[in-house]
Amino acid sequence: MIILRSILAIIIAPIRWFTNLFLYKFQHKDNLLEWHFNYGGSYMRIDTRHKEQFLADNLLIASYIFFLARYFYICDSRQIQVMRNCLEQEIGRIEPKELPTKIWDAISQTLSEMEFKAVYGLFTMGIPPLDYSEEDEPSHSFSKYSFLVFEKNNNLTSTFYMSSGPDIVFLPLTVGILYEFVVDKLKDKSKKEILDTFIINLLNAHYQTDCRSLVALNKLPVEIIIKNNLT
Repeated sequence: MIILRSILAIIIAPIRWFTNLFLYKFQHKDNLLEWHFNYGGSYMRIDTRHKEQFLADNLLIASYIFFLARYFYICDSRQIQVMRNCLEQEIGRIEPKELPTKIWDAISQTLSEMEFKAVYGLFTMGIPPLDYSEEDEPSHSFSKYSFLVFEKNNNLTSTFYMSSGPDIVFLPLTVGILYEFVVDKLKDKSKKEILDTFIINLLNAHYQTDCRSLVALNKLPVEIIIKNNLT
């Protein structure tokens, strides 16, 4: 009974920055890039939509940096330093497909005993999805996110929509799975080094700028992009 209550708490009570995914229908439509994520039992479905005919590498990289800034802005407070350490240690040193597993190993240590048991009870063999698919929708959806990137006042900006779900697990895993996805989609594979550099730049900047601040969420990614001539 206690485990059931913990499962329900994780599923029904997402982090306090909860935003209803339904509101997406009434929001900004002239998006340069849209990522729609749907978490099933064994993979995360990624549906990508973009304004231009071809998705530019620079937009992919910039969008990932905006997503990473968003993650640190809304994530569970126990994950902030753990995720910083994990990304600093692993980015550029491992294969992209290994990052979701590294992240799960790291953030699982931050879960309470009851949270861990609840997560274990949700997924086959107790392991959440660590891979992505662009094919069929999952037969059962645990959580849905939408991340939109668009221009405002001649600068890139983003917004994020969430449905209820075990966000304490899915949000950090999205950081890893989306990293793998972006690297896979880069037409110029040498630009992975740019992506990795931008990630480290963001992490370093968070030591001087509170990652929970609007400056870190909105202005910091733009500064990194402009400073490195990624326009």
